[in-house]
Amino acid sequence: MRKINLSEGLNNEQYKAVSIIEGPLLVIAGAGSGKTRMLTYRIANMLSQGIDESNILALTFTNKAAKEMGQRVRELTVCPLKKLTTTTFHSFGMGVLKQFIQLLGYKNDFTIYDTDDKLALIRKMIEDNDENPGKYDFYELASLFSDIKTKRTVMDPDSASKISRYYQEYNKLLKAYNAVDFDDLITLPLYLFAKNPEILGKLRDRFKYILVDEFQDTSLCQYKLVSCLAVTSRNLCVVGDDDQSIYSWRGANYQNLMMFEKDFPERVEIKLEKNYRSSGTILEAANDLIVHNKQRKSKKLWTDKDKGSSIRIIHPLNASFESNSFADTIEAQIQENHSLTYDDFAILVRTNRLLQNIGDVLEERNIPVDVTGGPNLLDRKEIRDILSYLKLIVNLDDDVNLLRVINTPSRGIGRVTLEKIRTVSDNFGCSLFDAAKRMSLTEDTSVSEYTKKALKRFIDMITDYDERLTNSTHKSEVLRLLVKEIDYKGYLVAQHPDNENLVNYQMKGIDIFCKKLANFEQKNPGHPVSQFINRISLDSKDEDEEAMGTVKLMTMHAAKGLEFHTVFLAAVEEPYIPSGKALEENSENIEEERRLFYVAITRAKVDLVISTCINRERNGKEMVCVPSRFLSEIPKSLFDEDDPNRKVGKNEAIDRLAAFREKLARMSEQKK
Repeated sequence: MRKINLSEGLNNEQYKAVSIIEGPLLVIAGAGSGKTRMLTYRIANMLSQGIDESNILALTFTNKAAKEMGQRVRELTVCPLKKLTTTTFHSFGMGVLKQFIQLLGYKNDFTIYDTDDKLALIRKMIEDNDENPGKYDFYELASLFSDIKTKRTVMDPDSASKISRYYQEYNKLLKAYNAVDFDDLITLPLYLFAKNPEILGKLRDRFKYILVDEFQDTSLCQYKLVSCLAVTSRNLCVVGDDDQSIYSWRGANYQNLMMFEKDFPERVEIKLEKNYRSSGTILEAANDLIVHNKQRKSKKLWTDKDKGSSIRIIHPLNASFESNSFADTIEAQIQENHSLTYDDFAILVRTNRLLQNIGDVLEERNIPVDVTGGPNLLDRKEIRDILSYLKLIVNLDDDVNLLRVINTPSRGIGRVTLEKIRTVSDNFGCSLFDAAKRMSLTEDTSVSEYTKKALKRFIDMITDYDERLTNSTHKSEVLRLLVKEIDYKGYLVAQHPDNENLVNYQMKGIDIFCKKLANFEQKNPGHPVSQFINRISLDSKDEDEEAMGTVKLMTMHAAKGLEFHTVFLAAVEEPYIPSGKALEENSENIEEERRLFYVAITRAKVDLVISTCINRERNGKEMVCVPSRFLSEIPKSLFDEDDPNRKVGKNEAIDRLAAFREKLARMSEQKK
């Protein structure tokens, strides 16, 4: 292993954090303070001190971040480190369940239900209880079930309410289908440890040194998971920044910092405040903004870089002018500075609904753009259909996915037949697949011979492909054969007879999906398809490859952890930032909204452009915009603001006049 020089390339605080190996450590790492470098050096130092790589567990939140951390450590040490575990919380939980879930009454080849599967299960559950599904908001129910499972909402286990019964039934159905949801990947290991303390003991013996990145984003259950693993060794290093806690809506609990201090009172605390990313002006703005939050640890980012240029504030006439102004600035900067590429620019918004219009304008201007927050490959219907076939093939107990594919494409198995299958399933206490198999063999004359043959063909096909996928060394080719055998292209053509381009687009998506399986096979020879299914379910939210050579257009939440030469913040107006909806739900959300704006500001390295329009269309009406209250918390001396009395150029004057005439015409129509 290569010898690590800790004094090379680390500042004093980073050096302290890297040097302390034994005992609990709390590192408050401000934005752009080099925490990833510190973490990789710390792991490298552990290894150089003789700590076995298998005893180290580093946890973070995205597969991309986990892979990058592992890669950096390997480059630093020049060692393969095949037993070093750098992973995400959910992947770690999945690994624990793969080993021990049979102790909880599941089979080892369990399926992970994503959001679509979860919603489909809730719908099926309500329909099976003879209720009108239109009475319920499935997204709201799914969110409530998640809150109950992760202890964000307390429910009396003895409650006789309908919601309580549905929650209990939902979990029973998951188990019956040998499936888990994303929350189960954290909560079931905790339940497993409580029921089987000897397993917890084995994991404690193995993972004696634990590191957690982005600690402020951990949920209560995630904190319990790492703290129970580290309670005996006491070697738990957590790295985070309460000023960047922006995910409370998905369970993040920044108060875990205080819980850590209580549970590990002997901890050492180190603050990383030197910023390596942004100019002095940007940091001053960020510091002056975030100091208005009361619930935070005192810290102040600083840099030895130049003060840099002022923050530019623009006041475009409307959203169209705003987007074109961004495009003008991007083109001008690239023309003036040939070292810049489109990758150096990002446009950030508070809400997804603002993405499309900006993206459309950039594309019209021939500026390549990569939109984060749009539909994912796995969100497309044709991909969901093929994925459902795979899920059923590897888990015949999966009723939810059987219902999706049994008549897709059509096999003449209609609603009446499905109701009969459900009745058989209830009578024999078996899965729908087993029930369909029984019906295909029954001598019951109430089931037509045509239906029996259709069911038998379906059962035989699924069984056949189960065997093929299990035994084949080219599983992606087996999947392509399945797509061909069910004539999925013919199904698409029948749905869109006059749109050949759409059919080709959908088939291309299936081709990409098959290539993903081929890529998995190449990297994981001999692994079952179930691992591929669970892997893509976990990876789908952060493993899409970024398009190179493009301007990045994304929400402020999605930009966390990224940095760009120039950042544009669009619609810095009420009620976008802070979010009017968030404040309506709870006025105390103002602090998280301020943290989100702080995160957005600190993505910029050199130039920051903030836009507040004069008018913006909301709910179909042109509304006068009010600049965000957060702008008043930043000293005006840091801004280079457009003068509202400036001389307007001829082209802009013509455009403004045209926009004004359109507005008058709409007002006239409304009066009629």
